[in-house]
Amino acid sequence: MGALVLALALALELTIGQVEAQRPSDAALEELLARARQLTDHILDELSNVVAEERYVQDSNAFLPVAPIPGLIRGGRGAPPPMSAPAITAKHRELKSDFLIVNSIGNLWQPYRDVFEVDGIPIRDREERLAKLFLDKKSDAETQARGIADESARYNLGAVERTINNPLFPLAYLEGSERERVKFTLGKTDRIAGVAVRIIEFVEEGRPTLVRGRPGEEMPAFGRFWIESETGRIVRAEVRVDRKDVKANLTTEFRADERLGISVPSQMHERYELLDSTVSGAASYSRFRRFGVESKEEVTPPVPDAAPLPR
Repeated sequence: MGALVLALALALELTIGQVEAQRPSDAALEELLARARQLTDHILDELSNVVAEERYVQDSNAFLPVAPIPGLIRGGRGAPPPMSAPAITAKHRELKSDFLIVNSIGNLWQPYRDVFEVDGIPIRDREERLAKLFLDKKSDAETQARGIADESARYNLGAVERTINNPLFPLAYLEGSERERVKFTLGKTDRIAGVAVRIIEFVEEGRPTLVRGRPGEEMPAFGRFWIESETGRIVRAEVRVDRKDVKANLTTEFRADERLGISVPSQMHERYELLDSTVSGAASYSRFRRFGVESKEEVTPPVPDAAPLPR
């Protein structure tokens, strides 16, 4: 009997020791997440009236259909092709766009791309169409901008419906409303560009999932955040989806923008592995500029471009 009591006492001590050993880790995780969430909310508020220039390079290992460039027919210059013209194919596409993040009811951080150049060829006069739309309070700006975004999406390479090609999309999993749906785990320490970071891994457990496939198909995501240990600033974010017929990976790098006083996306990398092809994309972001009713003159002054994005 005495031996049994001693064994139970030892087991209890071990259990208590394990719980106490876990508590600092849990506390560190919650503290780091709280800092990251606070900074993320601030960044999204600040970026809701900021336009950036996006250079978006897309590649495939197979020829995929692409929308013809207005003013070009089968590689030659001429009148815009009719709607009935057969689609051309390509393995490479380069897009330049004005990129804007807008806070939308029920769909936070809705991205809008207004493509102004395709494969080095201007497709419209360069003007701040998106900024002007959202400065015009008399019109349904969001509906008009969504139309521009839908029109711009047709220039993507292939028939992949990209729902996550938004550099801020990974931050959705940090949103407070997702707290009960996403499980976070404190990972190892690392260094990125000389900055001490802590990796936080996450798995989406709640339903419905943020990423959806075919009608009714749930696509749970998992990924990692590289968070600066001292400040909670997100340096890198990754989201992955792994299903039988599609694998998707999106990674965003963030940098500090001294002019805006916040972190902004600097590069986005994406990769889609499909049944019959693999599509990859790389985007770089520069010329961040704020616009507003009281300071329209801030729309045009450029800032130094980021380093060229390697192919």
